[in-house]
Amino acid sequence: MFARAVKALSLACLLAIVVFAVKNVQSGAPFDLLKEWAYPKAKQGKEGTNQPPLVWARFTTTDAFEKVWEFYIKKVTPLGGQLATPPKVKSGTVYSGEPPDVTICAYFYDDNPMGKLGTFVIRKPKTTISVTILRREKAKETTILVAVDQR
Repeated sequence: MFARAVKALSLACLLAIVVFAVKNVQSGAPFDLLKEWAYPKAKQGKEGTNQPPLVWARFTTTDAFEKVWEFYIKKVTPLGGQLATPPKVKSGTVYSGEPPDVTICAYFYDDNPMGKLGTFVIRKPKTTISVTILRREKAKETTILVAVDQR
C-alpha cells in the first residue's frame, strides 16, 4: 500500500514538473538554480530541465535517508524556527521574515516499514523550492527530487 502511494506521489510530482517545463521552455543559456539545493556528492540523473522558470533534477546518493534529511533540515533551519528531526515531528510549517518578504517552509516526514519519504517546500517571494527525499526499504540509494520554480 505504501509503495503504491509513494510511487503514485512520485509519478504525479514528476508528471506535474514535466508538464510545467514543457509549457514554459525558454530559449537561452542554461541557468543552474539547483546548485544551492543539490545534495553534496549526489549523482544527478538525466531527468530534469535547466530552463527557467522551472528548473528540476533527480539526484541519487548511497547516504542513508536520515543523513540526507539532516542535511536539508540544517539547510532550511536558518529560514526561521527550529525544525525537529525525525521521528519527533512528522510535519510542520515555519514562517520567517516580514511581509512582503515572508519565507514559508512546510515539511512532511513519513517513516513507514516500506520506506521513508520526506518533503520540504520553501516558498519565497517569486520562488518556490521543492525537495522530495525517498528511500524504499530495501533500496541501496536515496532519491532526491529538487525543483525550483521562479513564477
